[in-house]
Amino acid sequence: MYLREKGISYEEKNISIDTSARTELMRRGIRGVPAFIIGDDVVVGLDTDKIENLIDYRVVNCPKCPKRLRVPKNKGKITVTCPNCSNEFKMNS
Repeated sequence: MYLREKGISYEEKNISIDTSARTELMRRGIRGVPAFIIGDDVVVGLDTDKIENLIDYRVVNCPKCPKRLRVPKNKGKITVTCPNCSNEFKMNS
């Protein structure tokens, strides 16, 4: 629910029924769930700060419509265009 609310795309795997997912966790030495694999990094448990620091974008709301937009982090001042309403706004990423 946390990832969905933040607009973070993800692939969910159930290790109870997905043997390849279970094997992957075992191969990496991961013993707990939930586990998040972000690039080469692993977060065990719902450590929201660590998850957000590993993701290279953040989700912002368009100031003119309800659309949520993914905006890259650490790119300085950027212009964002909403694909829903075509509103352009500047922000520091």
